[in-house]
Amino acid sequence: MPGAETGRRVAPRLAAGDKRTLRWSQEYCDNERGGVDFIGTVEGWRMVTCEATVRRARPADAAGIARVHVATWRDTYPGVLPAPFLVALSAEAEERRWRSRLARPVLGSTTFVADDPRAGIVGYAICGANRRPLLVKIDAEVYEIYVDPWAQGRHLGRRLVAAMAGRLLVQGFRSACIRVLRDNPTRWFYRHLNGRLILEETIRFAGADLAQLTYVWPDIGSLQRLAGEADDAA
Repeated sequence: MPGAETGRRVAPRLAAGDKRTLRWSQEYCDNERGGVDFIGTVEGWRMVTCEATVRRARPADAAGIARVHVATWRDTYPGVLPAPFLVALSAEAEERRWRSRLARPVLGSTTFVADDPRAGIVGYAICGANRRPLLVKIDAEVYEIYVDPWAQGRHLGRRLVAAMAGRLLVQGFRSACIRVLRDNPTRWFYRHLNGRLILEETIRFAGADLAQLTYVWPDIGSLQRLAGEADDAA
């Protein structure tokens, strides 16, 4: 999408890392806002710059995680998952699920969030023990990792991966995997982190047959170092 949809026309989107202020006027939005670091989208105002920190998630983060979950799935999976399934996604239902999940986490699992001081939660990731060890002889698994579409391209994905890798090492895990849909365009992110494709299978989800890929990292320490290079590049 070339720009962010606003009340009257498509407004320009600044390049990742561009900290210039985008000044708004009646030309771009029905409600005038001048000299602020936000861009208008169909969901409301989103910041141009991002100063998120990565930390362990808390139950109070449930609403923010739910919002990111719904936004990223609707942005990533059109044409991959059935449209009725994506339309039916509910931030309220996801918030209830996440509040319970964070209050009573699965044994050994850890959730991290990317928390911006102005925008709130802009990304999250979950890791823990490999849920299918008989199929893939790997210790640990990255269950989910999502970054709000507007905040992508700012190394938040790498920073979340580095945080998870560090946590898994502390827990005694030495190798990790992630499962991702073949038609998910972000799968290349895992290739850039030297993930090795070892398995392709067909799964049934949301009433559709989908191709799923499994990437592995035999050495979590190497993954942590590679992902951690994002801070050096920031």
